[in-house]
Amino acid sequence: MSGIEDPVTWVAAQGADPVRQRILHALAVRAASEPPGALRDKLIATLRLRASKAPLPPQKQHTPAAAHPLAGLLALLQLDAGQELRQVRIHHGTWRKLRAARSIADLNAPVAGHLGPLNGQALATRALQQIHELAPDYLHRLLAQMDAIAALETLHASGEAEKQARASKKKAPERQRRR
Repeated sequence: MSGIEDPVTWVAAQGADPVRQRILHALAVRAASEPPGALRDKLIATLRLRASKAPLPPQKQHTPAAAHPLAGLLALLQLDAGQELRQVRIHHGTWRKLRAARSIADLNAPVAGHLGPLNGQALATRALQQIHELAPDYLHRLLAQMDAIAALETLHASGEAEKQARASKKKAPERQRRR
């Protein structure tokens, strides 16, 4: 016999943290529901083993050093950055402004007058020109996002072309076998 007549009462007498107490209580309820025998003795032995194990030490709560979760990694990268990376960071703003200036110059290019007042190209050009006059920083961000979308579109198109090429390679041997 196991020596514990009422496992639920025995677990209640154990002083454990709430989570551990809940796990032990569930095991005790399971053991108490079993009739005396080998299974009940095994459950009670498991209960004693789990109760005797030392609880895990509480984990330290990390307080964020900055508002962004990757701020620590960013700080580490900035410490390890070489001269080349610093130069890239310094000139990034200049490159961004040059790209935006080039896009704005494309916007200011004359649009054919015979397109009509509701032509999509003419409307988009006028809208972007007005955005440039009212909020140039917003236009820079918008153009950067449009560049990113265009780059993703080309990647997607090349991925689709590769899928079609693979599919045609797979179909070609099948056609030859059928002949």
